[in-house]
Amino acid sequence: MMGIHPINKLNFRDILKSPSYLVMLNIMLIVPLNSMLQILKTNTGLMEFIVVYVFLMLNVSSYFFLNMLTISLIVISEKSSGRCEYYLANQVDVRRLTGIYSRSSYSLNIGPILLLDILIAGYAMASHETVLLHLFQDVSFVWFAATYLLFTYLATSTLTLISMLSKTPERIRTYLSVSSFLFIFAATLPATFIKKFGFIINGDTIIWFSGSTLLVLAMICASVRVYLSNKLNNEIVILSYKQ
Repeated sequence: MMGIHPINKLNFRDILKSPSYLVMLNIMLIVPLNSMLQILKTNTGLMEFIVVYVFLMLNVSSYFFLNMLTISLIVISEKSSGRCEYYLANQVDVRRLTGIYSRSSYSLNIGPILLLDILIAGYAMASHETVLLHLFQDVSFVWFAATYLLFTYLATSTLTLISMLSKTPERIRTYLSVSSFLFIFAATLPATFIKKFGFIINGDTIIWFSGSTLLVLAMICASVRVYLSNKLNNEIVILSYKQ
């Protein structure tokens, strides 16, 4: 833990002891991994599309759920408990504190997702699953991975800023929770329409499309992040406690 800010260490210690985070961590690892294994046991004409699409959606949906939880347990909880106000009162710069919160949250939600992908890749190599092996070796996957990491980093940073500036942190918690669940339903729509209208789409196409969509979302998050950063200062954050 050398070189890590003491507030980061405190965040990591608190969250890794949190039953909510540990339960969500197990769900995000066991359920998606089991779902992928069950799908690989099937043998349909749309096998490549199904496997690739489910893999991409598992990555994105797992991020939303874990990010919702880490933002709530770190930023919103520290504002509600008064710990954030204590830091600011002791001359911790609000921009630096926001960056610390953002990095803590991002590390705690992206780490388990990377572990999930490593487990899936390990299974693919051990069982010689050609569809998954092709996915991991294709240049389109590099595109998706790059845009995915960019989007998740900027989304976490933006949501951290929103939570820091919010006068109603509990409402932000509700919005994050509802949005995470709504995404699961929204993610099934493209596959439903593709099947209904008889489109033939391969795995590479859906990867390129997903990566491009994430890049657009990342640009939107970056724009919102710049706008909110200009509004961030100690006074605004401290006054948000008084509402």
